[in-house]
Parts: sequence; structure tokens; C-alpha cells
Amino acid sequence: MNEPKQPRKLNTGSASGRSSAPSGSTGRRINRSGSSASGSSQRTVYHASEQPRRQAQPAAHRGQPRRRPKKKKSPLKIALISLLTLVTVVCVGLFGLYQWVVHSISPDGGTPSINELINTPSEYQGDVVNILVCGIDYEEGRAYSNDPTSNDGMTDMIMYVNFNVKEKKINMLQIPRDTYAGEEYSTGGTGKINAVALRNEGGITDLAKLITEQYKLPIDYYVTIDMQSLKEIVDLFGGIEVYLPQEVADGKGSRLPAGPHNLDGASVEFLVRNRHGDGYAQGDIARLDMQRYFYQGLFNRIRTATVWDLAKLTPVALKYITTDIPGDTLVSLGVSFLQVDSANIMMCKVPTYSAAERYNGQSIQVCDTTKTLELINTYFLSYTTPVDSLNVPTLATAGSSTDPNVQYMGQLDTEAEGGSASEAG
Repeated sequence: MNEPKQPRKLNTGSASGRSSAPSGSTGRRINRSGSSASGSSQRTVYHASEQPRRQAQPAAHRGQPRRRPKKKKSPLKIALISLLTLVTVVCVGLFGLYQWVVHSISPDGGTPSINELINTPSEYQGDVVNILVCGIDYEEGRAYSNDPTSNDGMTDMIMYVNFNVKEKKINMLQIPRDTYAGEEYSTGGTGKINAVALRNEGGITDLAKLITEQYKLPIDYYVTIDMQSLKEIVDLFGGIEVYLPQEVADGKGSRLPAGPHNLDGASVEFLVRNRHGDGYAQGDIARLDMQRYFYQGLFNRIRTATVWDLAKLTPVALKYITTDIPGDTLVSLGVSFLQVDSANIMMCKVPTYSAAERYNGQSIQVCDTTKTLELINTYFLSYTTPVDSLNVPTLATAGSSTDPNVQYMGQLDTEAEGGSASEAG
């Protein structure tokens, strides 16, 4: 009886001279010969890799990708995606609107720019920005130019703003509108600084040049605001919370009592224009001090403004504001301003004397150069080399000069909070 044949074993050992498949090959090479590899013929047989074979699939399913079961999105996830999409669309729209406004109030052409010769020294640019801010008064019934049919306005609000971006500090210097400007620039015979922009060909840039020459203050940009816009801005904000330390009255029946108020546009216009009543012995000088309480309320309101508030202010900005600040710089300064604490925002004014005699029949103020020099070196040129003297023109004076009245917004905030608490009590 024949014994069943045993399966033939393949010897892959090196004893018989057979070589293993090189590392990384897909099969094994088998040497059928028992002789040495040298000098003998060999037959090489390749077998498939010994990796486990996949189970054969039906022909109908071969080559088709495997489908994963779809996951159902939860209602919450759908709502979040929808909300995110809506917010994105709104943000893009508002950003486009904002860019349009920025480029409209500071166009590339047509708006005069401050001469680079009076800019902040190059080594401080970017860290410190100096801006001339002017409120143009187009009060109805007042014509200032040689054309009797026009109603050109004067810069009745002149403020020099030193913004130390690096240290997050803002110092503001109020220049009284009746300050004597000398005779180098035309003033229409008034001698007052508020007529310089109107009476000279360079307009606001000539006013900036005068301030740099006389007060040694560098200026990078300017912003002009039509004072008529105050009414619209305040009403669009729904009023401004303002604390008044004393009554404001014009002697003609109009008055605002001391204490906290939510002032509408007409009331704010009365407050910033009024130069009469008790405590207004030096009308325009006292008005500058009272205006600070409005600025305090306005700054606080701006800090709480929403995107919708800014959208509502768009037409006002287009109508009433002009500046030569580039759009990207304007955005950067706006963001930096929101990071400044009110305790680091200071306001003061140029100390002045009353002129001993009228100038061409006009009552004017004369700068106290000694006090002003100290004020400028302490608060407005502290980042650079102080100056030794000013070039401000003078006249014969009478009496003592006014106090610069250095105040910080933090102080005004505390005063307003105390007054409101007392009123509530």
C-alpha cells in the first residue's frame, strides 16, 4: 500500500546556499538548486507576500468608494452656523461702510495736508502723534468773509492734542479764540488767532504753521469739525450725561441748573456757546473750563458706543468733519484711544492776560509766555528736548494772567459721580 505523499517543504535557510528576498520586496525568491549559488544555474520563483488577503468583493461593488453614514446636525449647531454667517456678513458690511467713511473724510486729493517741516521729529513718529483739532463756528447771521452773502466760519475752538501712543497718554491744550496772533498772518484787523484760518490762503494749514512757529509745538495732522454737528451728534446718541458744577445762564432767560443732566443737542449747543452769567467774568476763558464737562461726558459716551451708534454717525461725519489723517492711521488711533485710561487724559489752557488797550477796537487776550513755556515743556514736549523760549507776540497787558487749570478726565469723572450720587441722595 502506497503511503500518501507528504507536502514538499521549502527550505529557505542559508545552509543550502539559498538567498532570502531583499528587505522591502513583495515576495520571496526561492532557489531550487541544492548547489552553490556560484557557477550554477538557478531558477527563481516569486510567491505573493504572506500578508493576509482581502476577501473578494462582488463585481458590482469593486472600485466603488465606501460610503460613511451621514451624521445628523443638531439644531443648536445649525443655529450657531447661521448666527456666525449673519455676524460675518454684518461685520463685512460695517467694515466696508467704515472704510468708505474714513476715505471720504480724509480723501487722497483735494484736502490740504500739514507741511512735513512742522511734523513731529522722525525719531518719535509713530510713538507720538500731535493733532490740531478745530471747531468751526458757522453761527447763523454771522458773516466773516469779504463776501456779505457768505457765512464762512472762524475756528472758535482751537485745541492742540498730544497723543503719546506708546505711553497711552493724551494731553490737550486749549487756545483761547481771542488770543493775540500778531501781524505776520492776516486776521482781518481783529488781531485774534481764530481768524487766521479764514483770512489766509493756506486756511487751516496756515493756522497750524502759526502755532508751530509761535508755541514751538509740532503738528502732524488736523481735524476740523463744524460746531453745528454737535446738536446732531448728541441727539443721535440719545443725549449725553453731563455734570455741571454751577449754573449756566445767559442773562436772557435761558439757563441750565447745576447738577447732573442728560443734555440734548440744543442744550449742549447752549452750554458750549454761552459766555455770560455768574462765574463768567472772563467770558471766553470761563467757557473753556465749562466745555470740559461736556468733553468728559462725550468721551464716556464714545467709549460705550456700539457699531450701530457708529453707523448712525456716518452721515454726520461725512457732512461735518474734514481731516488729513490717512485712513489706516485714523483706525489705529481710534483703537489706541480706547485703551487710554481717563486718569491719563489731561486738559489745560494757555494762560492769558487781558490787553491793556483794545486792538483796533477789539478786546483781545495776550499769552503769558512764562507760564505757557513751563506748561508746554512739562506736558507737551516731555518726550523730546525742551525749548528755551517761545515766539508768541505780546502787547501791553493788565492785571494777572489766568490759571492754566490743569485737570484730568479722571478727576472730572469722580466729580460727576459725586454730584450724581448727591443728587440721588
